[in-house]
This record gives sequence, structure tokens and C-alpha cells, in this order.
Amino acid sequence: MIRTARSYNAGATIPAALLIALALGFASAPAAAGPIGLQAAGGWYTDSNDFFLGAGARVGAGTITVIPNAEWLFVDSAKSYSLNIDATMSVLPLGVASVYAGAGIGWLTVDPDNGKSNTDSVVNLLAGAGLNALPLKPFAQFKYVVASGNDPFQFAVGVRF
Repeated sequence: MIRTARSYNAGATIPAALLIALALGFASAPAAAGPIGLQAAGGWYTDSNDFFLGAGARVGAGTITVIPNAEWLFVDSAKSYSLNIDATMSVLPLGVASVYAGAGIGWLTVDPDNGKSNTDSVVNLLAGAGLNALPLKPFAQFKYVVASGNDPFQFAVGVRF
């Protein structure tokens, strides 16, 4: 019996493709499993003494850590929050502690009780230090928020886990 090229290739190609896809899936799993964690922070903005609380995720991508986060600012007669995507890089990595610097973008929303809501795009410049030897990995950081007009400076302390 003579087989056609079409029936022979289709029968052999599907199991081979499944085997290759399975092998590539197992081989790429360690590369895709980057360090992912969470962080929580609190502090104040120095220009208005407004207290804030924030939380976010931490996604390690090589030497860069990407930190999408949200902050709620406790202000009088308004609601105010910021959504940020920051990235940090360790500039002085030590076993017990590390010093880092970074930058990011964000959106700062202020919604007065008797007024119109306003959202500004901002640029964040970060510098901080964290302890790596403790289970909750405490950190302290300064953030300079470059916004239109008022450029607040923030001090935060928090934990990474």
C-alpha cells in the first residue's frame, strides 16, 4: 500500500509537535518563575504632612524590581489616591541590607468633596534601603514626585514579603 505524503506527515507531525511543546514547557518554567512578592508601606508627604498608606506587588526581572502600587492619602475634605508603576535597582547589594534607586510613573487623583476631580500624571524618583536578613524585610525610602506645579516629597517605611 502506498501512503500519501499528506497522511504520513500529519500522523507523525502531531505527536512530535506535542512532544516538543511539552519539552519546551518544562524547560522554560524556571525562567518564567521570577521572584514575586508583596509590599506594604506608610508615611507622609512633607509638603502638606498628609499621611498615606500603600500596598503593591513586587516582580523581580533580573536586577530590576517592578513595583505596581497604590497609595491612599488621608487628606481633609477630599479623597486622594495615587496609582504608580515604579522600578528599582539595587545600587549597593549586601547580604544583610541593600541600597536601591529607581524611577516610575504614576497618576495622582484628588477628588474634593465640593469640587471637580483632577488626575495628574507624575514621575517618581526613588531612593531607599532595605534589610534582607529579617523575615518581613523592612525598608525605608524617599520619593520625589514630579507633578505639575506642586512637587511633593514623600518619606515611607514598610515591609516586603
